[in-house]
Amino acid sequence: MNQDVILTGMRPTGALHIGHYVGVIKNMVALQKTHPCFFFLADWHALSALYDKTDIVRASRYEYVKGWVAAGVDPKVSPIFKQSDIVETLKLNQFFQCLTPPGWADRSPSWKDFMNNPNADRKLDNLGFFTYPILQAADIAIVGGKLVPVGADQVSHIEIAREIVRKFNRVYKAKLPEPEAYLSEVPKLPGIDGGLKMSSSIGNTISMNETEKSLQKKVNKIKTDDTRGDMANPGNPDNCTVCEYHKVFSPKETCDRVFAACRSASIGCGECKLVLGESMKKELLPIADKFNQITDTMCDEILADGALRARAVTKKVWAEVEAVTKF
Repeated sequence: MNQDVILTGMRPTGALHIGHYVGVIKNMVALQKTHPCFFFLADWHALSALYDKTDIVRASRYEYVKGWVAAGVDPKVSPIFKQSDIVETLKLNQFFQCLTPPGWADRSPSWKDFMNNPNADRKLDNLGFFTYPILQAADIAIVGGKLVPVGADQVSHIEIAREIVRKFNRVYKAKLPEPEAYLSEVPKLPGIDGGLKMSSSIGNTISMNETEKSLQKKVNKIKTDDTRGDMANPGNPDNCTVCEYHKVFSPKETCDRVFAACRSASIGCGECKLVLGESMKKELLPIADKFNQITDTMCDEILADGALRARAVTKKVWAEVEAVTKF
């Protein structure tokens, strides 16, 4: 096993859906087999958007633990914990805040996107969101994290964290690992309405604990090729959201057969969706079954154990910080 420590997690800001599963959770399951991993619920980060709706953060924490474990994340192998349970993170964050020029935080792609988008949620206009990269750097460094799985569009965030840790090491003659982006393919599953992003706030999602009936019902709503018109006309799989889902959930031979039939007008959109539904049921219904067997009490136990194991590491890192800073 590679000994470089990986830290990754998610902000508990709403219902868990298959966009999370495809884009993040499947990668978490694979990484725990190859690296020592820490998986955390970034609930402090979630507050920057939901400071007035903390009940959503609390409920989402349970849902995310259930979804992670049901999908195959093993809390006995990789600690699962709440960011807010690791007090050493906030201590290190204070040091990092004092070392970070405002211009570094201003380079954050998330902050730039917010500032340049007139339709962005104005609640994000707060220091918690602005200083997100600094707390992220503390999240990584406090567990001795080296690798952070991200898509190519998120590399800039890790570069900011790297600069912060590098400056800390230079100022205090410390040896915290400098984080690196662990580039991984992060598939983006479009919403069932054909939108670029699957989002609970939009209502274009498929959850990770659908029933057989509700799953097929939502599959039946997935947007198809507008230009086809009816079954008599050939379709274009490259212009169809259903076919994007097939690429993720159906075997290659099924995709080849369905796409060829679509182009030759020998299969209708309804039949195509039934085939997709069967593929998705095979992968998702076992996860939904496990999801629904996990109780909130079980989640509390997983998080308590994860925090205990994570803090065994973060206390050691903080002791090293105290030693080099003489604080």
